[in-house]
Amino acid sequence: MLTMIDITTIFENRKADFNKLRDAGFLQTEDVFVKEYPVMKGEYRVKVIVSTNSDVDFRVYDSDNEEYILAHVKTATGDNIEKIHKACAKILKDISNTCFFKDIFKCEQSKRILQYIKEKYGAEPEFLWKILPDCAALRVQGNKSWFAVVGRIDKKKLGLTESDMVEVINLKDTPECVTQHIETQIAYPAYHMNKTNWYSLILDEHLSDEEIIKFIHTSYMLVDEP
Repeated sequence: MLTMIDITTIFENRKADFNKLRDAGFLQTEDVFVKEYPVMKGEYRVKVIVSTNSDVDFRVYDSDNEEYILAHVKTATGDNIEKIHKACAKILKDISNTCFFKDIFKCEQSKRILQYIKEKYGAEPEFLWKILPDCAALRVQGNKSWFAVVGRIDKKKLGLTESDMVEVINLKDTPECVTQHIETQIAYPAYHMNKTNWYSLILDEHLSDEEIIKFIHTSYMLVDEP
């Protein structure tokens, strides 16, 4: 079966880390980063171009420095083009995994809260679950326990009637406080977690950053207990 290259899927919800691109050997020229990779024992080379907007493209050239346009022809067949497609796909996937980061969370409050957590606790989202690709854990550096989980989910999963996508943060508290948060309608029963000790907040500006930060601190201290 012919291996097709779907750049959109490979780099879906991902943004370039320009420092990592430089570390990987990409050279910056104006608004693009470029690197060439030899493939097929040097018979061809693949030029990968990453823009400062995180758009990705590639070109394949033969040993005579002529562009191998069949690499972009969907109907092209044959052993040679199959090998080139496989080589290009591997290069692009490696770049996506090593030089790009997931950019799942779009809400401004989510971005601010995640930046605060990074600066305060040194924690960054870790996408640990294949079955929940839009959810990430934030862990205490010492004991690696989760003190928060952020996710992009459908409102219906929180028991609401609407079917809009929202971004949430799950935090830990005592059972009494969890019940109070839910009864006062500032929070919801925790999505995909123990509902006795965890609750979900929607990151949609209905609570201030300062309020959410206090809840994060409580969750962190509970998880970081010796």
